[in-house]
Amino acid sequence: MSRGTVLITGLTGFIATHTALAFLNAGYSVKGTTRTAAKAEQWISRFPDHKPRFQYAVVPDMSIPGAFDEAVKGCDYIAHLASPAHWDQTDNEADLLIPAIEGTKNLLSATKNEPKIKRVVFTSSLAAIIEPTTLEPGKAIVETEWNPITYEEAKSHTNPPVVYRASKALAERAFWDFIQTEKPTWSGTSICPCATFGPPLQVTSLSALNFSNKFLWDIANGQYKLGVPKVGSPVFVDVREVALAHVRAVELDVAQGQRYLLIGGPYIPDQVVQIIHKEFPELRNNLPPVDSSRTDHLNVRFDSSKATKQLGIQYTALETMVTETITAILGVLRNNAETE
Repeated sequence: MSRGTVLITGLTGFIATHTALAFLNAGYSVKGTTRTAAKAEQWISRFPDHKPRFQYAVVPDMSIPGAFDEAVKGCDYIAHLASPAHWDQTDNEADLLIPAIEGTKNLLSATKNEPKIKRVVFTSSLAAIIEPTTLEPGKAIVETEWNPITYEEAKSHTNPPVVYRASKALAERAFWDFIQTEKPTWSGTSICPCATFGPPLQVTSLSALNFSNKFLWDIANGQYKLGVPKVGSPVFVDVREVALAHVRAVELDVAQGQRYLLIGGPYIPDQVVQIIHKEFPELRNNLPPVDSSRTDHLNVRFDSSKATKQLGIQYTALETMVTETITAILGVLRNNAETE
């Protein structure tokens, strides 16, 4: 018997796929939103064992008022993961800011159509907590911090990553503002992961890799053979912890009204190179030399222990995460070779 129905927005995304599977494995039913029916059907075809407790709703454009009005019906919980996740925008507002912010507002407004809803979990980001380009050196970063960028600043900013981070911050602010002003019957929780890696269960082609995993694969496949570039925020978390945090946020009373920063630990790209060199001999010729003197770490400290204390999240080690992610990507390559 199902433990309730969870609406997963943006179902086919990397984190959303893991989150949907975490809920299904925990005994919940899942309703996923996708832009087309074909995408939903393709998604569940990869996980046929879960089909009896799966349904979907088509939401072609979440920025349109009323976009989620039908999707929320029959749901007990919501995990809102749908949001633009790229740095290649041509129009800051149309490509990033409006979909992220208005999509969030439209989903929250739609909850008025379903009185059963008990909890809404908003998938935010470390990007909503910090803006790396303006960080104060030596600062301790916790959940109470906010990326200070305004909509007006983001609208005209010429640095694509800054605009992406603004979209996450401003959308999360809209989430908490709705709760404060509308006082809904449901309680809210936000999950703020840093750069998220892990097995890409949602892809059948490497062209569909999410941004973080593509960075790992580019290291492994020779893209950076002359040297790996510096990372803006050199911290990581495994997607499976992020997915579990969503489930715990729905299940635990302590999560009501809380914001959780998820960081598994710091890293530098040279550590990734060393792990791939050790675990995948067949890829060694693709790897750049290791610069042991390199220090990419931000001059700040992060405290993500709240998620461990309140949600029971135990973070996966970097070596495990890298090994299992590259193994899964190689599996995608093998499957494609076998079907050609």
